[in-house]
Amino acid sequence: MAGQSDQPPRRRGRAPTSPQKRRARAERILDAAVKLIERWGYDKTTIDDIAREAGVAKGTIYLHWKTREDLFMTVIMREALVVIESLQKYITENADSFAFHTFFPYAFLLYQQRPLVKALLTNDASLLGSVAQHDYLQDNSIARRKVLFAHAILEQMQAEGLLRSDLSLRRLEYMLSAIFIGYLTLDPLWPAEERLPLEQQAQDLGEAIRLSLESQQLPPPERRRRLAHAANEHIASFVAAIRSYLEQYIPGISGGNTYDSTDSSQRPDEVLRSQPRHS
Repeated sequence: MAGQSDQPPRRRGRAPTSPQKRRARAERILDAAVKLIERWGYDKTTIDDIAREAGVAKGTIYLHWKTREDLFMTVIMREALVVIESLQKYITENADSFAFHTFFPYAFLLYQQRPLVKALLTNDASLLGSVAQHDYLQDNSIARRKVLFAHAILEQMQAEGLLRSDLSLRRLEYMLSAIFIGYLTLDPLWPAEERLPLEQQAQDLGEAIRLSLESQQLPPPERRRRLAHAANEHIASFVAAIRSYLEQYIPGISGGNTYDSTDSSQRPDEVLRSQPRHS
C-alpha cells in the first residue's frame, strides 16, 4: 500500500547524463508501472513494487519523478499518447471514407487494449483509485478539456453534413458519449454468458451511431478527406500538449511517433476490415 514506504529516500549519486540511457530507464519503469497498476490498481501499487518489477533501485525512480502521483500521471499520459496517435493514423489511412460509424468502433477496440486509458475515459475507480478524485480529473482540467475538445470537432462535423442537423450540438455530444461509454462499460454489469464478442460489440456500436446520429446522406469522399484532416488537426493539439508534458520525464519523446502494435492477436483495424461500410 502507499504510505511511508513511498516517500522518496535521500538521493545518493547522480543519474546517467546520457538522454538515451535516461529515456530507456524511464520507459522500463513506466512499463513496469503499467503492468502492476492494471493488475492491482493505483492504490495498491507502491513504488517498491514498481522498482522491483523494473529491476531498479527505489531511489532510481525518484531520480525521474518526485512523487508517486507524478509517476502515475506520466503512465496515463504515455498510454493516452499511444491511443491518440493510433487514432490519428487510422483517420489518415481511412480519410476518403471517414465517418463516425467506422471511427468509433476502431476506437472502442483500441480502448479495450489500453485499460488505463479506458479507465480515464470512464473514471473507473477500480483502477484509478484515489487518483480519480484528484484535481486534474475534475472541473476545468482533463474532464473539462475532453468536453471542449469533443465540442470543437462535433461542431465542424455537423456543419459539414457528417452528423444530423436536426439535433442540437449539446444533444449530439450527449448521445454520442452515452452510446460509446455505454458499450465500454456494459460488460461488467452483464451476465458473462450473455456477453457479445468484442468484435460484434464494435460492429453494433457503429450501427447504433450510424442510425441515430449520422446524416442519411454522408458527404462525398473529397469532403470527408477534408473533415478527416480537420479532425486530425484538432487531435494534433492534444498530441503536442501530451508530448510537452512527457518530455520532462522521457527525454526525446517529442521527436517521434509512439504508435506501436499491441499484444492482441488482431489490431483494431484488422478486425474492422470485415465490417460492412455504409456510403
